[in-house]
Amino acid sequence: MRFVPVIALLGTACGLAAIYGAAPAAITGAAGNAAVGAARAYESTRQFLAPGGREAPTFGSDSPLFRYASIQRGTIEQTVTVTGALQPVKTIEVGSQLSGQLARVYVDFNDTVSKDQPLALIDPRSFAAKVDEAKAALAVANSLVEIQRAKLDRARIDLQNAKGSRDVLAAKLDSAQAVKASAQKTLQRKLALQQQNVVATTAVDDAQTEFTARLAQEREAEVLVSLNAYSVDGAQADVRRIEAELQQARMAVPEKAAVLAAAQADLDRTVLRSPIDGVVVGRFINEGQTLAVGLESRTTFLVAHRLEDMEIHAQVDEADIGRIAFGQRAYFTVDSYPDRRFEAVVRQVRKAPQNQQHVVTYTVVLSTSNLDGALLPGMTALVKIVIERQDDVLKVPLAALRFQPSGARTDTTPGRSGVWVRTASGLLQRIPVTVGAAGTEQVALKSGDLVEGSQVAVGQAIRPAGMEFLGIRFGS
Repeated sequence: MRFVPVIALLGTACGLAAIYGAAPAAITGAAGNAAVGAARAYESTRQFLAPGGREAPTFGSDSPLFRYASIQRGTIEQTVTVTGALQPVKTIEVGSQLSGQLARVYVDFNDTVSKDQPLALIDPRSFAAKVDEAKAALAVANSLVEIQRAKLDRARIDLQNAKGSRDVLAAKLDSAQAVKASAQKTLQRKLALQQQNVVATTAVDDAQTEFTARLAQEREAEVLVSLNAYSVDGAQADVRRIEAELQQARMAVPEKAAVLAAAQADLDRTVLRSPIDGVVVGRFINEGQTLAVGLESRTTFLVAHRLEDMEIHAQVDEADIGRIAFGQRAYFTVDSYPDRRFEAVVRQVRKAPQNQQHVVTYTVVLSTSNLDGALLPGMTALVKIVIERQDDVLKVPLAALRFQPSGARTDTTPGRSGVWVRTASGLLQRIPVTVGAAGTEQVALKSGDLVEGSQVAVGQAIRPAGMEFLGIRFGS
């Protein structure tokens, strides 16, 4: 007697479950247990496959069992995703080679500076004093050169005088020798006449005295000539000595000039200047602070060149580095602007490996434009490098390749994938396809019996909220 109402009740329950996509386990109420068994039997029936296991039926469009997506034609980009840090194209550390107290600091963070613009000043007083000292030493060296030059001129005059005296004394010696020879002849003649008793003895004595005097004059002239020779040699030695002293004095001039140049350079270094046009991104000193410089210069400022152009230094795994090449396009996002996509280009693939905890990566440098100043140094960028791009190809969501209806037979052929296409009769038909480049959400179709606009299943549909009929609840 109860069989017919129960059968009717089960038929109603199963019909409503089919309309609203309710799972058998969602049927509750007075006929729950019986309805569950009947619904399970119906569920196994509606999941059947067409002959060959290639088609599965679906229900009307008012209550679909599956979610669909359209096959579209467009561009597919296959990317390698990496992370990296944004950096200025050129960053220069401005250092100090001097120790001293900072008298002034002219710039602060984010200030725009030009080349050779003063950034800070070290107290210059002690360095200026060294410059003055070096200038005085150089002046003294130049004066010594002039003094030695004057001495040399005097020594050369003395040498000329000595040589002139030598000629005069030589002439006097010649004269004394001539007079002595004449006196000697006179004496000899008078001695001969004396033997003939022609001249008196007094005449001979006078001739003898004259000869003796002339002989003494000759010897005196010889001595003077000899002494003059020593004078000439002495004058020549003085000339050579003073010439050497002059050369030494001249060599001291460039030495003192070098000391002055070094002191002037130190004085110039008291003004810390920007080496490039750029922006101050780091300041490590304060006014009044004392700098103590050791073997290395002390970094005082960090100046970045043109933040309108930036670089990303990304770390790429060794498994992907072979697919990265110069000139590849890329795009990236940063946490500060999660909805904004920035463009970049690969500019360098560095060959030096980075090994951290046995993980080998390589640095890839990408360049990007930052005209609006949105990007700041140090930001972390999530970069997608485009390693392959295919234009005007059919593309299908990756979810369609992963989807498999319940009870459908899986194709395990290597290299072959398939998608489930909605046919005109409302059934799902599996179409084998060969895929190409894969993007983050879609993949290119290289072959397969598909056309643009075809509907492919990508997942189970979301069932509507539960409802109650005659005390029986359907749905969740």
